[in-house]
Amino acid sequence: MKKILIFAIGLFLSMGTVVAQVKVNRGYGNPSSEAARKSSTKSHGAALAVKYGVKAGVNFSNMSNDMTFDPSFSIGTGFHVGALMNLHWGQRTASSLPGTGLWGLQPEILFANHAIKSGGGDIKLNYIKVPVMLKVYPLSALSVEVGPEFSYLISSSPESMKVDGATVKVGDCKGFNFGAGVGASYEFGFGLMVGARYSMNFTELGKNLKWKNNSNVQITVGWLF
Repeated sequence: MKKILIFAIGLFLSMGTVVAQVKVNRGYGNPSSEAARKSSTKSHGAALAVKYGVKAGVNFSNMSNDMTFDPSFSIGTGFHVGALMNLHWGQRTASSLPGTGLWGLQPEILFANHAIKSGGGDIKLNYIKVPVMLKVYPLSALSVEVGPEFSYLISSSPESMKVDGATVKVGDCKGFNFGAGVGASYEFGFGLMVGARYSMNFTELGKNLKWKNNSNVQITVGWLF
């Protein structure tokens, strides 16, 4: 599983080199002049706009439990920060700039801290995440997105805790997790991006610990360059 995560991160980094030759000056709406439009179309016939960005925000996370005892889980607040690459294909109309069409793809690499409240205290899970979001643009700046999330749980705390009379070694929870996300975002013409995403993990945290960190709401602000 580690190899899958490493491959996903490597793919994210290598895509920047592959698509660098088609990077364009992206905007929403028509160019300021006919000459600029013709120049853009002639130089970038692939109609692909590529932008890089950074993002950060807050996470609201919860957990499901398939054990016999009741941990009394409830929503906790964490954070995320990371980088992304935004690829946007096509043109809205024949005179639109490249990167205003219907389809896009957005791979990301994030550090995410998920906090979950429980009857035994707060649980904190730190992940390296690689979401790969397929984006559909009903408007040139507004997108809805869906895609897989590959993540690796790098640390968890506290080391152990008592919940409903049972001792749980939370600190032993590390490893690969697979999930999916769905959300929406809006990209302003001057670079600001805002968005919201719901994601869930399908993988149990431990071999003998049937907990899933499967309810995460992400509120994000970012900047596209």
